Amino acid sequence: MDPHRPDGGQPLRAGPVGLLVNPTAGRGAGREAGRRALAALRRLGHDVEDLSGRDVAEARERLARRAPDLAAVVVVGGDGLVHAAVQAVAGTRTALGVVPAGTGNDLARGLGVPLRQPVRAVERLSEALAGGRARAVDAVHVSSGEPADPAGAPGSAPGGPRSGRWFASILGAGVDARVNARANRWRWPTGPSRYTLAALRELAVVRPVGLRIVLEGVPGEPGDGVRVLERPTLLVAVANTRCYGGGLLMAPHADPADGLLDVVVIDALSPLAALTVFPLLRSGRHLRHPAVHVHRARRVHLAPLPGASVPHPHADGEAALPLTCTAHPGTLRVLG
Repeated sequence: MDPHRPDGGQPLRAGPVGLLVNPTAGRGAGREAGRRALAALRRLGHDVEDLSGRDVAEARERLARRAPDLAAVVVVGGDGLVHAAVQAVAGTRTALGVVPAGTGNDLARGLGVPLRQPVRAVERLSEALAGGRARAVDAVHVSSGEPADPAGAPGSAPGGPRSGRWFASILGAGVDARVNARANRWRWPTGPSRYTLAALRELAVVRPVGLRIVLEGVPGEPGDGVRVLERPTLLVAVANTRCYGGGLLMAPHADPADGLLDVVVIDALSPLAALTVFPLLRSGRHLRHPAVHVHRARRVHLAPLPGASVPHPHADGEAALPLTCTAHPGTLRVLG
């Protein structure tokens, strides 16, 4: 057995279940999905505390205050609200449940949660709650500046950090970060097509991103398993799960419970070549392209090369280079 791989069965703590709803997710679909989830959980016999506020900011404040006393937090919404919940529960005994009701729902996809089936998603969460067990998966900590000590710094999670942010899906650095920023500025169209159109717009004028990529804990690498790459890139995706951008299969083989990150590097391409690669992302066929390389590591440090113009990396929240992403095995407990 891989010593970094959690066994997937962690006991739930005692306490109520917090429900966090984004009523604006999915152009209002979140409100209806939240109402149905609350009713279903209570009908199934669970003690549910509604954390939803008048807006997302108030909901996040309630979540931060109440999370330490809850058995689980169930999020009804999209990746943005799920990302906020991950900040509150990563490295704690409070489990996370997801009822997808947003535009992309990429973390839900990566965890195998049923999409567009809120009742079925709630039933699976209820089964886990009734069984008193949660699945342990990895969370990725992002810290700013130069690489941290490989041994890690003390914190809430075993060997985990005290500061910085967490993500559980994919961090994009390169043209994908520019695409995400453009898509977030648009209010139309809705759904994954917004990301697709934003990608077409950015790829038509794509500019290389010069990055220094330091990979630590590379399986099979001699010594400390360190590999250094310096090159102009189209993008670098640091993946804990398989997809982003509303279902683009960037890292088809990423496993959120193996203690490793899949680092997908696409070399710099002309706009025309980039536009030919983009359609392949939907099915994962881009991995066959000679400009695409996949590395696996426990820690990834990204820094701009001298004089490089680099967008802020994005993982449901912006960060700035240089930064370090570290996989923490079994740090996040999920229901279902």
